[in-house]
Amino acid sequence: MTQRRIEYMPLPDIPSALRNAKDHDLPSIRASIELFGCIVAGEVDERTGRLVVGHGRKEVLMAMVEEGKSPPEGIHLGEDGTWLVPIVRGWSSRSDADAEAYLVANNRTGEKGGWDKTMLAESLLSIQQADAALLAVTGYTADDLADLDAELSAALADDDEQSMPQAQPPEEFRSFDEAIDVDYRCPSCSYEWSGKPK
Repeated sequence: MTQRRIEYMPLPDIPSALRNAKDHDLPSIRASIELFGCIVAGEVDERTGRLVVGHGRKEVLMAMVEEGKSPPEGIHLGEDGTWLVPIVRGWSSRSDADAEAYLVANNRTGEKGGWDKTMLAESLLSIQQADAALLAVTGYTADDLADLDAELSAALADDDEQSMPQAQPPEEFRSFDEAIDVDYRCPSCSYEWSGKPK
């Protein structure tokens, strides 16, 4: 088993996958890199030498180089000024199909996981209260947070309404008249009633 490692590779020398169906929110990726730095630029398949993770990050970093931007934190400069980016190394696919399956799975599993919306709302609110600029780089806006809060409030109201026991009227009411049978009669006042005497 090959040990995983981080290696700084020249950005222009990292080939992309031959096929990558995943679209990217490049402005959000760029905002994240500009704020947090480049934690890891991607993952390379040792068998093919190509990226299997990190295509959006590569595209953003290449655009920043072309614009003459300073390298973000986490990027080293080579002697010739080339950006050296941190890449995870040490994994090899068994075939081209294996490499492509990992690329798709890496993206799809994140999508399918979904969110615990209550916990997400709590996290976003804490982030917003700490620093509105931090909320902006999460990919969520203040409007998104308000919509999420409204959705959770509506769901809570629906749950409360469904959990309340609903009173049901009897199928039919018994009718009474003067000729109703009684079990007891008071010898003193002649009051009549039915049921067990206390």
